[in-house]
Amino acid sequence: MKSTKQLIFIAVLFVTALCFSQDRLTDNEDRFYTNKIPNKEVEIIFTGKKDKTDSELLNAKINSLSKSGGGIIRIKKGNYTLSDIKLQSNIHIKIDAEVTIEPNLSGDTKKMSSVIFDVGNEFLVENVAITNTDENNENKNSWYRVNFPKGDYRMKLIEGSNVRNFKFSGAQIMDCFTPFSVIVLNLADSGDRNEIPFNGIVKNILLTNAHVGYGVIQIQVGKTILCKNLEGIGGVTLRVETGSGETGKLNEMTVDDIVGRNIRVRNGDSGFNCSPHRVDQGRFDVEGVVAINSTFAVQFAAGFLDKKSGGVDNIGTFDSRSYIGNITVTGGKGAQIKSKDFIYFDCAERKELELKCQNDDFESTSWRSVGVIRTNATLASGCKNGGDGGCYEVNVGKITKTNTDFLSPGNYTYKNMGISGCEKTKKLENSDCLERPKETKKMKK
Repeated sequence: MKSTKQLIFIAVLFVTALCFSQDRLTDNEDRFYTNKIPNKEVEIIFTGKKDKTDSELLNAKINSLSKSGGGIIRIKKGNYTLSDIKLQSNIHIKIDAEVTIEPNLSGDTKKMSSVIFDVGNEFLVENVAITNTDENNENKNSWYRVNFPKGDYRMKLIEGSNVRNFKFSGAQIMDCFTPFSVIVLNLADSGDRNEIPFNGIVKNILLTNAHVGYGVIQIQVGKTILCKNLEGIGGVTLRVETGSGETGKLNEMTVDDIVGRNIRVRNGDSGFNCSPHRVDQGRFDVEGVVAINSTFAVQFAAGFLDKKSGGVDNIGTFDSRSYIGNITVTGGKGAQIKSKDFIYFDCAERKELELKCQNDDFESTSWRSVGVIRTNATLASGCKNGGDGGCYEVNVGKITKTNTDFLSPGNYTYKNMGISGCEKTKKLENSDCLERPKETKKMKK
């Protein structure tokens, strides 16, 4: 029979769990986006030229329709070249499933635009959407396509900045390991921390051939954002990593109320990654992370002091009410391993890794899964700043391993688990590695 103290302890645990479950961030889509765009539809006829012609046509149509009160622009079947599209308020761009979009790579690629759809970088944009035609259809066959050809350039599909009440959905992106996440929520050129993305949905996105350091979406700034049904082949699917505009000594929260649902990664780095950099940030609530043959499923990074003179005088954290749960992990070969994670392998296996050809992102090597959660943000992982900054605890829910094909047997991987004393192996140039063509060059950052 349980003692009185045991019963009290169980009761406290039950009440704590109940209170936490009631305090979770909700994922009701109506909380994030409301369709306020007039139901006036126009169609645009493109030329199909591989230059800036169709971009100019679309910008002119957006400008005209926005000035008349707004509406829907339909892009119908075809292959089109677009870049530097400036979305304006009260515009919904609906793109048919038979559409393929490529960035404009004509001219000097070093000076080219780095985004296809610019949403709020130069001015406030409200009540906007870029979606497939059947915008809530989760069937990938109904989504439009985007192709990033191989080349030495950096490109985003969508960059959202000073935007309120938005929805981006229904795209399949074939990347070529370019060094940008395809969707980025970022600080506007103004640097004003009030001019950040508020209230938005990003859902139904598939990205293939992602660079190890990037992925489907990176949230550098943003509040009340729902990320749902996102899948990456390679990279980090959902990255809540701040750092945008962190100058001076401002410790001002720019990320809060971030909700993730059904976040998947295959043959990548991780499904979810968070790093507060130098600022005390708000909450995230992520449910349903699936990682298959990837380095980790989840990564938590501690905050840190700015080493630059005049930088943010603070060590960042995330809100302790943050949550991640229902993590399903399958280990195996094909993970994108960064060189900083080589430390977890024994000396013999590490030497194999160091002699192996890198992937086409030139920053990762294809190998086997390391573990479920990598963290240096908790006291258990060796983080030493506690509540003074840098360290934070995340409420972690159910973890399911479908197999045992992981380097780390437990659920957590810490830096102090690294193996020291291994002989350093001279790194091979990629041109000398196996049969990689010598003309292959590393993409500029």
